[in-house]
Amino acid sequence: MASKPALAFPSPISLSKVKSTSPWLTSASLLTGDAIALSVVYWLAVFSCYLITHGYTLKFYLSAFWGLSLYLLAFLICGLYPGVLLHPAEELKRVALGVTAAFLASVSLLFIARSATSYSRSVLLATWAVGAPAVVLGRYLVRRLCLGQSWWGQSAVVLGSGEPALRLIRCLTRNPAGIRVVGVIADEYSAMWPGDLPPILSYGGHASDSALGRVAKYIIVPASNRSPMQLRQTIQRFCRGFRHILLVPELTGMCSLGIAACDIGGEVGFEVPQRLFHPVARYVKRLMDIALSALILLILLPVFLVTSLLVRIGSRGPVLFGHLRHGKDGQLFRAWKFRTMVMNADQVLNDHLRAHPEDAIAWEYDRKLRRDPRITTAGKWLRRYSLDELPQLWNVLTGDMSLVGPRPIVKAEISKYGEGYDLYTRVSPGITGLWQVSGRNNTTYHERVAFDEYYVRNWSIWLDAYILARTVKVVVTAEGAY
Repeated sequence: MASKPALAFPSPISLSKVKSTSPWLTSASLLTGDAIALSVVYWLAVFSCYLITHGYTLKFYLSAFWGLSLYLLAFLICGLYPGVLLHPAEELKRVALGVTAAFLASVSLLFIARSATSYSRSVLLATWAVGAPAVVLGRYLVRRLCLGQSWWGQSAVVLGSGEPALRLIRCLTRNPAGIRVVGVIADEYSAMWPGDLPPILSYGGHASDSALGRVAKYIIVPASNRSPMQLRQTIQRFCRGFRHILLVPELTGMCSLGIAACDIGGEVGFEVPQRLFHPVARYVKRLMDIALSALILLILLPVFLVTSLLVRIGSRGPVLFGHLRHGKDGQLFRAWKFRTMVMNADQVLNDHLRAHPEDAIAWEYDRKLRRDPRITTAGKWLRRYSLDELPQLWNVLTGDMSLVGPRPIVKAEISKYGEGYDLYTRVSPGITGLWQVSGRNNTTYHERVAFDEYYVRNWSIWLDAYILARTVKVVVTAEGAY
C-alpha cells in the first residue's frame, strides 16, 4: 500500500483534534478477557470432574467461584493492566507467574481454613495448568478485536523529527505493544513530514506543558545524536507534564529483553542479561527438548507412517534425507528430513537456472525459489505444513538440535552471516525459530540473519515458549510457506 504524500511545511495541529486513548478502557478490556478465559477453564474443569465423579455439587463450586479474583489480583500486581511495552515472551512469563502465585495462594487459604478436602484437587490443578495458555490466547483475541479502536492503548508523544524518531514511530506503528503515538514534538521546523505518520503537535515546544500532558502520559525520546548535556536540557525543556519519559538509546545489536537499569555511583547503568551462561536455564531447555520431542514422536507416530508411505509412492528413492548442517560450536551434523526433492536435485536445479536467468538471480539472493523444480508433488504438501521437518525430532533427542533455535545452515551460508556466525554457533539450531514464526519465506535473507541474532541475544525459556506457541498457528495456517 502506497504511503500518503509528505506534507510540505506542516503547521502544528490543534491539540483538541488529537484523539487520546483510554488506559482505563484498555485495562478493562484485558481484565474482562482474562476473567472470561479463567472462567471457561474453571467451569470446564468443574463440569468434567462432576461428570466423572459426581462427588461435588455444582452449587458448591459456584460459591467458590470468587476465588478467581485472586488470579486477577495477581495479574494486577504483575503489571498486566494495561501491560504496555511488554514483549509477548515477557507477557507470557508474567501471566504464568501470576497464575502460579494465585494457585499457591488458593491452596494456602484452603489449608488455613481447613477446607482443602472439600475441593477437588483436579479442578485446582487443571485451572493452574491450563490457566496461563487460556489467558494468553484470550489476550491475543482481545487485542485483535480492539486494536483498531481509537481508545485502545496508551497515548504517547515522540520528541524529535529526525531519522531515529521516524524509525521509532514506524516501529511502534507496526508493533504497537500497547503504545499509540498520537503526535510528534519536532526539535525544529521540518521542511517535509510524511503524511502517513502522526501529526506534528508543536515546533520547539510551543504548546504548553500541561496541554501536552493531557494529550499523552508517555513521551518517547530518542537519545541518539544527543550529548549527555543536550539530553538533560531536552528532558528539562520538553518533558514537563508527562508522567512517563522513555529514553531510547542507540544500542542496536544489544539484548533488549530483561535489561535492568541501576545506579552506579550516580551514573545510569544497564545490566544486560547473559542467559546463555546460566547453567540451570540451559539444563531446563535441554530437559524441555527431550520431554517434548519424545512426547511428540509418540503422538505423531501414525503421521510418520502415513508420510513415509506418501514419500515412497510419490517418487523413487529413500524416505529420509540427511543433509550436513553447521550446528553449535560450528560442529557438522546430519539434519534429517522426509525427502521432498527428486533424486537428481542438483542437476535439475542447474538446468532450471540456466534456462531461467531471472530465477538464478532470486536463488543467488536468498537461496529460495517460489517454483522450485526439484520439489516433488508430495514434497510441496509436506513443506507447506512443515511435515518434512518432523524427523528432526530425532536430532533434538540426540542433542544436535533444539526444538527452538536459529535455522540450521549449510557451509555456503556462513559467509552471509558475517560476524553474526559467532552468535549462531553459541546455541543449537532449532526445528522452529523466530524466522519461522515471523513470515518464513516472505522475509529476506538479511532479515533471517537478524532474527537468528536477536534470538541468541535475547534467549530465554519464555521466548522459547512464545515461539513454540506461535509455531502451532504458523503451521496450521501455512503462513509464509511455499
